[in-house]
Amino acid sequence: MYEEKNIEITSEEKEEQPWLLTYGDMMTLLLTFFVLLFSMSTIDPVKLEMFSNSMGKALGKKKTKTYSLSEIYKQVVQVVEQENLKDVIEVETSPRGVAIKIPSEITFESGSAVLDPRIYPILDKLEPLIRKSVFPIAVEGHTDNVPITSNTYPSNWELSSARACEVVKYYIRRGVDPKRFQAIGYAYTRPRAPGKTIEEANSTEAKRAQNRRVEIVFLTME
Repeated sequence: MYEEKNIEITSEEKEEQPWLLTYGDMMTLLLTFFVLLFSMSTIDPVKLEMFSNSMGKALGKKKTKTYSLSEIYKQVVQVVEQENLKDVIEVETSPRGVAIKIPSEITFESGSAVLDPRIYPILDKLEPLIRKSVFPIAVEGHTDNVPITSNTYPSNWELSSARACEVVKYYIRRGVDPKRFQAIGYAYTRPRAPGKTIEEANSTEAKRAQNRRVEIVFLTME
């Protein structure tokens, strides 16, 4: 017969148990957090940065001298509101960065790549954000799918590219470093209006107007 022995737990061992439980809970929460991050199909860097900034502020972290993506987003929204163009110019965030979508109606005359003076105040107020940020800037021209008949621009490809270049040259003339920019013409290939096909996305004048635009994008990567 084996003699049963009572194993006594010392007070020191009892005190260690709550600490182990807390540690285990913390590791479980961390694991859940990282699983949540990896389960997301896309992560919006601007929203993630906003969260990081709020955490940094709570911990007393100092701000950097350059504009962050979240600060750029807030400043651009403020500029659009100051110019009473909230219903005209859209500001969006995505994994690419911060995109400012400006309709061609207030940027260029029909079939032209000459900047409309009405857009100068907006471009001027965006300049400090461009200068103080470290992100590459893509300027993208978009048109509808209506063929253009012009000696200057044989197709919408040339027109959309020329419009993007005109915005870039505006900033270069004001002394912004040319290496910061990319000028891209997409013609009618990336419509903004809803539709399963390019034709459907350009089926009405309202949709075509939505597709004619210039986008200034603060890129998260080149």
